[in-house]
Amino acid sequence: MTDEPTLIIEIELPVKLSFRFQMLLEGEDGLAVVRCYDPEHKKQQLWTTPSQRDELLGWLRSLPAVFQVKVLDQWLWDSRESDSRSRA
Repeated sequence: MTDEPTLIIEIELPVKLSFRFQMLLEGEDGLAVVRCYDPEHKKQQLWTTPSQRDELLGWLRSLPAVFQVKVLDQWLWDSRESDSRSRA
């Protein structure tokens, strides 16, 4: 296992499609973990690795337009330092 930092990609997604989105992502076998941190504003976080970034962004682009997924932000989080937040 490599000591790779965590990449967090923040997305906006209609709340009514959140469950369907999560089920589709689960079928992608470890591509990312979903964290719904602001359902009122339709924001979710996708936790992945920098080496999977391009694959995850490609997968998001391949989703049907009905999902209306918007990438809002992305940054690296290193779990060894809780204050470590650098833009990807």
